[in-house]
Amino acid sequence: MEENGYLKTIRNYISPSFGLSCYLNLLLKERTFKKKETLKLSDEYCAVLLFISSGTLRLYTIDAEEETTLLFWHQHQFIVPMPILGNYTEGELFIEFLDDATLTGYSDKHTANLYKLFPEYRVLMNKLYQQQLAALLLHTTALSRLNANARFNQLMHTRPELFNLCDLKTIASYLGIHPKVLSRLRSKALKK
Repeated sequence: MEENGYLKTIRNYISPSFGLSCYLNLLLKERTFKKKETLKLSDEYCAVLLFISSGTLRLYTIDAEEETTLLFWHQHQFIVPMPILGNYTEGELFIEFLDDATLTGYSDKHTANLYKLFPEYRVLMNKLYQQQLAALLLHTTALSRLNANARFNQLMHTRPELFNLCDLKTIASYLGIHPKVLSRLRSKALKK
């Protein structure tokens, strides 16, 4: 039997015991989402470690009728549980599916057992939370230290596919610039 992507990717962080691998194989279920579907980050479904089997997602907030894109997630990445993160932000947090996607996860009723029965699961979660925090810190640092042109070039270099998956307003929000500025930067880059 071929190992699923969830377990393969876990091996990048820890060496799961045979027991943890078997337990997860029994629990894991896939769920598909259509392009433009959204989930609240506080939704019970998001209270577990989710794996993006396919697709691209964005994390965003709505405050005073304005959307702000905070983060993008891509295929073969984990989304760590963050159900109470919205308690610390001005607006509600949402996940949007930028294309058709498949997430793999398990029911929250198994979370306590995963921590209790498998010490390596705690190590995995710590590493994944640190990785998620590092991604947010790197983005925040880029917003504060790089000018608009440098932020645009960095995104074009690392994630050019985003420009085909979402509108310029969403990308401008993520880069912390006005959509007209982003349009000019993109036009200039396409002319080169």
